[in-house]
Amino acid sequence: MTEINGPRRCLRQFIDAQCFTRTVNVTKLEFIRMPPLHKWEITVSSGSYFPHLAQNFPGDDISLSDEDEEEQGIAFYAYSRHVDELDTPAGAAQRIYSLQLLLNGALRLEWEGVHTHSVRFNTFGRIGSGEINSVYARSIEENPFSESSVIDEGLGYCKNPKVKFSAHLLYLAKTDEDLRTLLFLVGLVSTESPIESILTWNTLYRIVDTVKNNAKYLNCSLEEFADKNKIKAFKAACNNMSIIGLNARHGAANNEPPPQVITDLDEAINLIIPMATKFCQFYVQARHP
Repeated sequence: MTEINGPRRCLRQFIDAQCFTRTVNVTKLEFIRMPPLHKWEITVSSGSYFPHLAQNFPGDDISLSDEDEEEQGIAFYAYSRHVDELDTPAGAAQRIYSLQLLLNGALRLEWEGVHTHSVRFNTFGRIGSGEINSVYARSIEENPFSESSVIDEGLGYCKNPKVKFSAHLLYLAKTDEDLRTLLFLVGLVSTESPIESILTWNTLYRIVDTVKNNAKYLNCSLEEFADKNKIKAFKAACNNMSIIGLNARHGAANNEPPPQVITDLDEAINLIIPMATKFCQFYVQARHP
């Protein structure tokens, strides 16, 4: 068998894959040389919640891991079979970035808001090669999922994505384009940098449009998921450069400012993301009972 870097991480993947229900002697097993279960390993930066998330994120679309690397401290990693089928770093980088957006979108919908520290896929490399590549993409891969059915084979109870809302959304997004689009949009919402905050106003508006469009196919309306007057106040500000300046969707037009507007980005996020969550809960029950 081929020896690889990170035997402890390989062990974690092995244990997760087997879904052991009996006691495992980790001290002995971690030195067994096993072939890697994945081709690419992704380094992750995130908040203090990540170790808990890594232990409680079912499904086989994205596997998360936190490891104590002794001198370097706790390190976060991610793996995906959807990435493993790719051979070139350029193709893998685009897919990893796209999966990052979907993962964060699903998590934000579960949390009904934007976490202080999102899950960031930073670098990646082929396991055992020592190479390091940056996660970078000029465009989003709008369907970053493998067509192989092998990924979903043998999902036992402990890996059943239905037991966690975010994992279930990610699982359904593989075949549901409307849901996948909404996850992408919510995943783009961020306040971690000035440019992301500026662009988030436009993204929130697109989320409203997307929910409104999909709701009509379910014989319901946008107002069933959020306060009508608050949505109106958000849209009024978002459309008017004289109110939120360069954050607005449109350029200068000398529009008369409406009497009620939402100008605080956090307030806008706390309105739109919970609305999208309520819609997704309704949508999943209606389309994927």
